[in-house]
Amino acid sequence: MTQEEIMQALAAPFAAKDVEWRVQNTNKEHTRGMAVPYIDSRAIQNRLDAVVGIYNWKPEYRPWHQVEKADKDRQQRAANASQLCGLSIYCAERQEWIQKWDAAENSDIEPVKGGISDSFKRAAVLWNVGRYLYDLEPVWVDVEPRGRSYAIKPSEYARLDREYEAAVKKRFGAVPSGTPRSASGREAPHTAPTQSGAAMSFDYAVKSAQVKTFASGKGMVVVLHDPKKARNLTAYLYGEHPELAEGVCLRKVRLSRHEGPNPFNTLDSFQVAA
Repeated sequence: MTQEEIMQALAAPFAAKDVEWRVQNTNKEHTRGMAVPYIDSRAIQNRLDAVVGIYNWKPEYRPWHQVEKADKDRQQRAANASQLCGLSIYCAERQEWIQKWDAAENSDIEPVKGGISDSFKRAAVLWNVGRYLYDLEPVWVDVEPRGRSYAIKPSEYARLDREYEAAVKKRFGAVPSGTPRSASGREAPHTAPTQSGAAMSFDYAVKSAQVKTFASGKGMVVVLHDPKKARNLTAYLYGEHPELAEGVCLRKVRLSRHEGPNPFNTLDSFQVAA
């Protein structure tokens, strides 16, 4: 592919099944909300794998500045870190890596993972991946309480898909194909495509990763999805590993099973597949 073809492929619209929605604002009664679209990290990783190849892109993460953020529960201001992501793509024509950086604050839920994921998505926008989503109009939908916030009712996702496809067709002239999402608006983890269209070789995909404090120090609880057996398993490991973010694919994974009254798995070693 030429450089121009690569840029066009990166900027191409996503299928409706790859688009997630979040509530931006609600009405006074908290019964309706404005839904805005976004692309999750896994869909971006799949796009990069398919367009430039799994060995021709790489993210780099660094902690960014500390900012003060209001803590509503404690009625005080608390330090909140943020993350920088540098997304590099190898340019064959220039025979060099080109890197673009963007940042995001840590999120309220699973802070470090949320900050890393958001900074990765923002860095991808600099490569024109999903940038068109910022130009789409929000859609008013029915919402329901979810914790301290509000979520889109599952019955609204089919209409959101139709609204999205109509907007994409108007802007690009065609709608990308894709399998319709389930009633919940989510899909099960799937295998990432490579440039040739074949399945990418990896052992597990990270479904979730949380930093925890144990008696022996800080560690992580990671939920891994096994695409071959179509099942999930939970594993523990020592230390903090920012690279273990949702949607990241792992290879050369070594797990140990610890038997006893409460059996558990430990993640002893791994390599990030892309």
